[in-house]
Amino acid sequence: MFPSFWAILSTLLFSLSTPLSKILSARYPPLFLAGLFYGGSALGALVGLIRPLGLAPERPRAFVDFSLLAVGTRLALGGSILAGGVVAPALFVRGLSGARASAGSLLMNAEGILTVILAVLFFRERLTLRLLAGTVLGAGGCALLSVQGSLGTGLWALPFLGAAFLWALDSNLLRFLSGINPLVLTVWKGVASSTLLLSLSAHFEVWRVPSPTDIGLILAVGGIGYGASLVFFIRSIRRIGVSRTGAWFSFSPFFGAALSLVVLGEPVPGAFVVAAGVLLVAAILLSEKEREEVGLPP
Repeated sequence: MFPSFWAILSTLLFSLSTPLSKILSARYPPLFLAGLFYGGSALGALVGLIRPLGLAPERPRAFVDFSLLAVGTRLALGGSILAGGVVAPALFVRGLSGARASAGSLLMNAEGILTVILAVLFFRERLTLRLLAGTVLGAGGCALLSVQGSLGTGLWALPFLGAAFLWALDSNLLRFLSGINPLVLTVWKGVASSTLLLSLSAHFEVWRVPSPTDIGLILAVGGIGYGASLVFFIRSIRRIGVSRTGAWFSFSPFFGAALSLVVLGEPVPGAFVVAAGVLLVAAILLSEKEREEVGLPP
């Protein structure tokens, strides 16, 4: 199995959730929908979604015994749950409810850019000229996409950019949690995030009980696009590190945008094509570490 297998698998699974999330966001409010997504991720882990891959917990009591974790690890877990498991998905679903899924997905390329920036500024990872160029191009592509005339003002982009920043922060916090079994961590994060989101939804949102079909679809999207994707993301961090995993994850917006265009039949404005090209070059530049560390040709 090649080194980046888990990162690519995580990227593809998360991308699958974008067009389906767009459809569901028109039916249910963001906190409620995001809460059910993370409930699905926890359920998927609990029923052994990825058990055949040898990721079952080595110590079952680790599910409930937080005394096994150091203080710093607990803080990182709490930050990961709040940033990446509560606020970010709620912002992402809120953005999808008012914008084209293809454009919103592409704008999420900012996550890879912000992951690199945070890793360099706060975790002293090396910034090369190629990574700097990728970051600048990515910022330019996101700016172009957020102000394209066909989507009105750039305010629609704020929820996506907020989600991108918080998921980038989450990616960097996960470096402190990579020693925890991925399946166990997915259950913790899914249960805690779902509980908080649904509690907030009960106070601030009005929604109807989903049909059995919608419940099954929501839980499936959560189990695959959030749960399995998170497990494989953590697995990848263990194997190739945060920056290289985040670099591969930079490609998820392009997969998500392409799926949205095909599945939802969204129009393709000229500014979208230009922004997509710029962001694709940025993502390729941001994948530099992969070529450097595993010996792939430049």
